[in-house]
Amino acid sequence: MATLTGFRMMKEFKILGLFFLVSWTNVFTQQLSHQVLVPLAGLSSDGNISYSQTVGETAVEIISCSDYIFTQGFQQPLVKVSSETHPEGNGIKIYPNPVSDYVTIELYGESARTFRIDFINLAGRVVRSSRIEFSDNFWFKEPQNIKDLISGFYLIRIKSEDGMIDRAFKIEKI
Repeated sequence: MATLTGFRMMKEFKILGLFFLVSWTNVFTQQLSHQVLVPLAGLSSDGNISYSQTVGETAVEIISCSDYIFTQGFQQPLVKVSSETHPEGNGIKIYPNPVSDYVTIELYGESARTFRIDFINLAGRVVRSSRIEFSDNFWFKEPQNIKDLISGFYLIRIKSEDGMIDRAFKIEKI
């Protein structure tokens, strides 16, 4: 009789353990990021206009009103609607300074160019680096998240691979 009761308790314990295991895995599956893996996709860019697509995605719709942009579809495109006009010539702007969370890097030019952007601390060590390539007339304006950098002074060095542009900007992270 005691063995039969022990057997039932073991069976109930295994069922309870299995329940907790399944519940535990469901908790972690909710932390996955929303991304779509597609077998075939395409990207086409011509100066100011970019078009991207995925096979099987029937439509992406963009609706905008005042300050809001709404999209639908698997691939949420990076949509930038701006009434600003494209600056003429070649140039670089970095603002604000001092900065707390985000520093905006603005690059514009009239010919194809590849840039390397380095964030350098006062010890001369590169703490962050990125590479941006433009195939034609471009205007790039993007806030860079620098929340993870400690307070202090940094140099942002922007250099084109063709050597035509090589600038360094001193910013203060507060």
